[in-house]
Amino acid sequence: MIKKIICLICLICMIGCTTVHTAASGFSVVDSEPSTIQSVIQLDSGDCIIISDPIIISVQRGVVSGEKYYSYKNSDGVVQWRATLSGTFSYNGSSATCTAASCVTSVQHGNWSESYNHAYPSGGTAQADVTMIRKVLFITVQTKNVHLVLTCDANGNLS
Repeated sequence: MIKKIICLICLICMIGCTTVHTAASGFSVVDSEPSTIQSVIQLDSGDCIIISDPIIISVQRGVVSGEKYYSYKNSDGVVQWRATLSGTFSYNGSSATCTAASCVTSVQHGNWSESYNHAYPSGGTAQADVTMIRKVLFITVQTKNVHLVLTCDANGNLS
């Protein structure tokens, strides 16, 4: 039994090495932390939503995967929650099609929670509708609805 476990661990390591070798020989992987801000949406309350530039996660021939971050900051400048929209696109120089879309949320601070999250591909875009709520003593005191969009052009450029 121990020999089987050791063989399994060795197999996993070999697959990992093959993946790293593949990445070094034509498959690029880029750091997934947001680096620049694309736009800031100021809200009447003094809060804001910060939208990052898209980040390319991987690129292969005719296929690109990326992410876009939406961070909600309160009027004190503290990030309350983040929604991350991910999309995979195929492109050929004349058109692009989103083949997969997903969205995850994470609470950074406060009593926020996700009440709705629906991600979907639509033509050359990955889209998501997210609703975050903040409760105090089990009563909803704040609701934020966000529509997220990640677009790919015919040449594999994300926006």
